[in-house]
This record gives sequence, C-alpha cells and structure tokens, in this order.
Amino acid sequence: MTTQLKLLHNTALHDSESDRTAVPIKPSLDMLTAGSRAGGVSVQKAWEIYMAMLRTMPAEAR
Repeated sequence: MTTQLKLLHNTALHDSESDRTAVPIKPSLDMLTAGSRAGGVSVQKAWEIYMAMLRTMPAEAR
C-alpha cells in the first residue's frame, strides 16, 4: 500500500525566518475527529498521536 501525503502551506501560520509553523498546543475536537477518521483510529488514539508529535518538537520551538 502506498501512502501519499500532501503538505499544506499556510502563510498565516508559517514563520519563514525560522521555517516553523504554529500549531495549537491542544487540538480541537474537530481536529481529533478528522485525525481519527483519516487514520482509522479512535479519537483517544488520535489525541495520543498528536501529543506524541508535540513532545518531539525541538526544545527551542516550545
């Protein structure tokens, strides 16, 4: 199975000087629901995945 990802570039959230994009510390219910559906996992698992991604951010970005 091949998975294709399309990265979206939102200039309102993107800081071109640091090459970083702002994301919420706490995902909304809509975000969790969308992640749940896209990944075929529970909303709880989508929450765990989101939080794991935040934990891997470089310390200087926090």
